[in-house]
Amino acid sequence: MLGDAVRLRALSGRSLDNASMPMKLPRPDLPPAIYWIAAAAFLLRLGARLGQGIDQFWVNGYTLFFEIAQSIAAGKGVALANGVPTAFRVPLYPVLVAGLTLGHRWFWPIAIAQSLIGAGTTFCAALLARKMFNGPGSKSAAILAAAMTAVYPYYVVHDTALQETSLFTLLTLIAVFLALCAVRSGSLAPAALCGLILGLDVLTRSPIAPFAVLAPLWLMARRRFTGGLVCAGVLAATVAPWLIRNDLLLGAPVLTTETGFELWNGNNAMLFDYYPMQSVDVSIAAHVDSLDAIDPADLPKAGSSDVAVDRWFRQKALAYMRAHPWQTVGNGFRKIGATFDWLPTPRRSLAQTLAHAFSFGPVMLLGMWGMIRRRADWRDDSLIYLLFAQFLAVTAVYFGQTNHRVFLDVYFIVFTAGALQSLAWLQKPFVFGKSYSQ
Repeated sequence: MLGDAVRLRALSGRSLDNASMPMKLPRPDLPPAIYWIAAAAFLLRLGARLGQGIDQFWVNGYTLFFEIAQSIAAGKGVALANGVPTAFRVPLYPVLVAGLTLGHRWFWPIAIAQSLIGAGTTFCAALLARKMFNGPGSKSAAILAAAMTAVYPYYVVHDTALQETSLFTLLTLIAVFLALCAVRSGSLAPAALCGLILGLDVLTRSPIAPFAVLAPLWLMARRRFTGGLVCAGVLAATVAPWLIRNDLLLGAPVLTTETGFELWNGNNAMLFDYYPMQSVDVSIAAHVDSLDAIDPADLPKAGSSDVAVDRWFRQKALAYMRAHPWQTVGNGFRKIGATFDWLPTPRRSLAQTLAHAFSFGPVMLLGMWGMIRRRADWRDDSLIYLLFAQFLAVTAVYFGQTNHRVFLDVYFIVFTAGALQSLAWLQKPFVFGKSYSQ
């Protein structure tokens, strides 16, 4: 008996972070209600898109994505309409659109696929709530998180727009969930999948790159060193082909050639002439017009590569920031405030403004309340806090609008669900056809 006890104690103290750890994936343990809610989320998003009109889909979307998608479908690669290869945007969303439409203006494949993506976000919000709020109330938290995500106005309306936001929101959420699974289980499979999803996330929206680098380090800091290495390796392997392509075609292994341009857009004397009341694009247009006053000798030479032009914009931005250090710091806080404003940035119609204020405002407050309630578990939640911190830093340096921030709203929703399920009236079994307390 004593020998068995000693062996058991030795095994219990053994680190789970080793190469022999079985490659296990987490299995969903969710109430049946979640699946019904996800189905309702799909129908809500598709119905909202149809209600806005099919013609509006092509008018109000980011047409640059479709332009690149048409080039991909035509076999010309990631290029603009003139056939010139580009890295102005990372490629995953245009690749998705190309696969769905084959370069044609086919509305239904995109609308259905992105409605499914929105339903996936609803489902994954429930998974994350179930994982975070382990205990008797975790199923109630999962149902609340799914229900709130399903009907969240911004997601319902914009998940099917011609833009990468819905895909980016889902990929980031999956990566966070898999990282938490990797820490708790010690299995390498979630860590490897997390690296893959992070790589796809970076190829969907490049500003997430700092978080993608931090996530494997977070795994290592949580005593999952092997898992962190696996995550980092898969991440690098996923992103590397795009970097190699850009090095061969553009002359530098860059993620995107809009980094310097966007830094210039967010750090200039004209930014707050229009932003945040109007789109930052209005400020950009005015700022681009101001280039006419610059000596042509100081502009990039004709025929310069996209990488060289981007570097020129970056130097202009850095020069402005060095010349106005305190204004740059102050403007950083103004940009954060505009991005997390209860009123949408840029401002919309009265109905849209009120819908945003009365959905995001309460969710943000309740989400922060939920974070405070879980302050004792801050180590478990620290990856989500890193995600917020990275976004705040990027926003302060560059700029932000509501559509940049909304991928974070699902975490406010999850924290809200966890806090609400602890209330006395939610401690009773949640019934949807049968009791889940059994």
